[in-house]
Amino acid sequence: MSGFSSMTEQDFHSYNTYLTRGEGVWVYDNHDNRYFYATTAVPSVGLGNRYVIDRMMEQYHALHFASTCGQTHPLIERLSQKLLALCGSPFGQVFYSNDGSGAIETAMRLARQYFLSIGEKKRVKFISLEGNYHGTTFGSGSVTHMGIQESFGPSMPGCYAVPAPVGYRPPISGTPEQVAKFCLDMLEETVFENGPDEIAAILIEPIQGVNGVVEISPDYIRQVRELADRYGILLIMDEVATGIGRTGSWTLSRQLGVEPDLLAVSKGLTGGYFPMGATLISKDVAAGLFNNGGIFLHGSTQSGHPVGCAAALAVLSFLEDNQLVGQVKGKGEYVMTSLKQELSDHVHVGDIRGHGLMIAIEFVSDKSSKEGVDYAFGQSLSADLRCQGVLGNWFNSTLILYPPLTAQREELDFMIDGIIRAVKGEGLHSAAAGS
Repeated sequence: MSGFSSMTEQDFHSYNTYLTRGEGVWVYDNHDNRYFYATTAVPSVGLGNRYVIDRMMEQYHALHFASTCGQTHPLIERLSQKLLALCGSPFGQVFYSNDGSGAIETAMRLARQYFLSIGEKKRVKFISLEGNYHGTTFGSGSVTHMGIQESFGPSMPGCYAVPAPVGYRPPISGTPEQVAKFCLDMLEETVFENGPDEIAAILIEPIQGVNGVVEISPDYIRQVRELADRYGILLIMDEVATGIGRTGSWTLSRQLGVEPDLLAVSKGLTGGYFPMGATLISKDVAAGLFNNGGIFLHGSTQSGHPVGCAAALAVLSFLEDNQLVGQVKGKGEYVMTSLKQELSDHVHVGDIRGHGLMIAIEFVSDKSSKEGVDYAFGQSLSADLRCQGVLGNWFNSTLILYPPLTAQREELDFMIDGIIRAVKGEGLHSAAAGS
């Protein structure tokens, strides 16, 4: 694909859907066409939410900015206490950043500093899973293993990838239990190859969002927690996408019964109303870091921004007051059941999967070989979806869908019907690879 720098303004606008406004689950383009917005996990409480906007405007008028370096403000304490209450044990402190990448970068730096603080200075390495996406900064990008970092040359040394126990495209043939055992053995082997006393942390994205809503085996995650404890390694859970209600609980970690040492959240935290990420720190890690007077020399000028805190508090209150998190499981099951009933037998539908309101349809040119479809197929399907009034996210032969948590049954029906019509549309099959 040619670079955008060679495009005219008109070409750029025709290539991209040019959004001008949003309301609830809907966005509108410059021609006033309406779309159901399922592109990203960010707008958890919908677009144009007056409750959130009003709370933000109140804060803009009261105190539109305050540094958190040698200063503080009341909202940061309120938000921290709220997050600690919702996310539960073992957390005791919260550090704020400007996005999900920043939350992961923070967790990695906290892990390194923790071990320096307790005298284990060799622990500077990280292990993460193949297919995980952790961010765009240098550190978070170095533990992302999706073929992205190769575009930028050598990454941070000491970052290793291990196979992930996934369902549709497992690293080996076998039962789910055999796949999980293989992956756990590979993880332990990687720990030993690189020094059990040199690994600072293992990072897990419990559902690989960018990679196509690929769920990691819950039993594997629990066993990784045990392995990390056995070798004195920290566990970082990347819940930038799954956290704050997206899977039907405030954190997927808590739903799985796993207590990470560090937890990153972002997308649903402010619902897109203000850029913010948060890293929750376990009490044990915080004690090692700060009990002897240690300080964390990290952060940016706008970390813990008061308007961002106001947005987050409003989003959390809206989710609670409207009992939206408890509705996610039922809504997700309804969407999944509807899509499977209509599309499972489609010649190019390889897998329909999801958890809560994270849903994906993976397309293949051949069901037996699971070979993906080509670029033209994705372009054609995306265009057909836009014609049906649905905006999803196409990546690597997979349609990824993140309906807002506020979506009502009739709105979900609109999305479901649009997807079914687009997938079954004329002219689609001829674009598939190998057809």
